[in-house]
Amino acid sequence: MKHALFPLGTVLFPGSILPLQIFEQRYLNLIKDCMKQQTGFVTVLISEGKEVGATPQIYCTGCYVEIIDWESLENGLLGISVQAKYRAHLSNSSVRDDGLLLAEVSVIESTLDKNPALPKAFKPLSDTLEQLLNHPFAERYKNKVDFNNTADICYRLGELLPISNKQKQLLLETETTEQMLDQLALHINALQA
Repeated sequence: MKHALFPLGTVLFPGSILPLQIFEQRYLNLIKDCMKQQTGFVTVLISEGKEVGATPQIYCTGCYVEIIDWESLENGLLGISVQAKYRAHLSNSSVRDDGLLLAEVSVIESTLDKNPALPKAFKPLSDTLEQLLNHPFAERYKNKVDFNNTADICYRLGELLPISNKQKQLLLETETTEQMLDQLALHINALQA
């Protein structure tokens, strides 16, 4: 079974919460179907093109998300909030007549999701995340990060660090805990230099 894709100009990680304004018909139909069937969809970073209009080129790794809230906005548009649940690899993508992208989705299994405690050598990552959570842009995660969970720390850092979307995408695609921790440490060191 194929899942609907929602191409974005941003990278989501498991646990990410993102508000979206929906106005294109293909996405209004998608949201209606998801709410009816109580399913989610997959957000994926655009590699070439734009969020609006013609179907863009996308990466092959995204996040399966579920709608956690919706409302009619003052501007007349539909507002939804989604929360990312798990990383997903996309294959056999196709485009529906209305321009909606579809793909087969497989869950990415990773050692990151099985490694609960942050190794002591990477304690500075936890400290950096605590500092980031004091900024207004990270307020939605205040008191919601499990600092005893390596995956939670890594995913929130991946989302909140001021690095490029391409760098965030590489983090999203990492296969092991060690790769993710090493990449995050390199980004933080580069930012501090």
